[in-house]
Amino acid sequence: MTAPPVSICLLTYNRAQLLPATLESILMQSFSDFELLIYDDCSTDNTEKICQEYARHDSRIRFCRNKVNLGMPGNLNVAVQSATGKYIANLHDGDLYRRDLIAKWKEALDTYPTAGFVFNAYRTRGSDGEEVVCKEDYPPLIEGKVIGKRLLSRWGSCVFGTVMARREVYREMGWFDPKFANYSDVDMWLRIAQAYDVAYVGVPLMDLMPKDLTRFYAFVHWQVTFWILGIHTDNLMRYHEIIPEFVDEQVKSYSSRRRKLMMQRMLICIKHRRWDRVKEGLAIWSDSDDSILRALGSWLGNPKHAPDWYNVSYWQLAQLSSKI
Repeated sequence: MTAPPVSICLLTYNRAQLLPATLESILMQSFSDFELLIYDDCSTDNTEKICQEYARHDSRIRFCRNKVNLGMPGNLNVAVQSATGKYIANLHDGDLYRRDLIAKWKEALDTYPTAGFVFNAYRTRGSDGEEVVCKEDYPPLIEGKVIGKRLLSRWGSCVFGTVMARREVYREMGWFDPKFANYSDVDMWLRIAQAYDVAYVGVPLMDLMPKDLTRFYAFVHWQVTFWILGIHTDNLMRYHEIIPEFVDEQVKSYSSRRRKLMMQRMLICIKHRRWDRVKEGLAIWSDSDDSILRALGSWLGNPKHAPDWYNVSYWQLAQLSSKI
């Protein structure tokens, strides 16, 4: 039996109430020749029951429940590795997809063979509940190093985690790096953009679910901050060969930019009276290689307030000196 040209990998965890709407938006796609691989990361709600019911009515669906919780990168890796299509779409539970999403993505990758993956504009809602369209001023085909510069010059990502990539590109680049946990996708887009161009669809093809406040990363989290810094330090080293002048500028300003990022996040915690995160941050800063952060942490912090996940090796993840 010939494999379908597209494999859709849908990752899910404890979002049973939102999952049916997501599944309906996928199964109603105008391009219908796909396999839908649903990977449940040990949900404790009715996720499995819902997915099994959909699988009974649609032969395109393959449902898999992990034996142990793998976390986002682990779950995504097993899904991608089991995909058989030429193109692999990574979708998330809770989001809603326009009927022509897969068709638009496939058209972009068919049209631009140098593109390693395709991403698009999307709709979400601001804190006031108003609809917001997140759109980049990019052409349909973007030179890879342009995306690299964009991702390495800012702490946020212009590429949302929902994309379609070529299966061969994943095989070449390797898998999602578990050391960056839920942010490992940003590291992957940087790695791909180092070697390939990137396609872009400048119309909103998806509606993102409102921020899930039950997830640990919904508010400032110091572990997330270290993941972001580690992604930058790893990839600055990789990009030095192709855009050396840009990387040299980023390296020169890295220490001050890192300090500013830490300070900004601390101020957000103070503004929102998240004293738990303030105490954690100060305890963590006492180990910093940055003299200002270390002084503030040593003066105002208490090592007893360091979170369970933390150890001093996180500062090595965020250091440039050993990498470039």
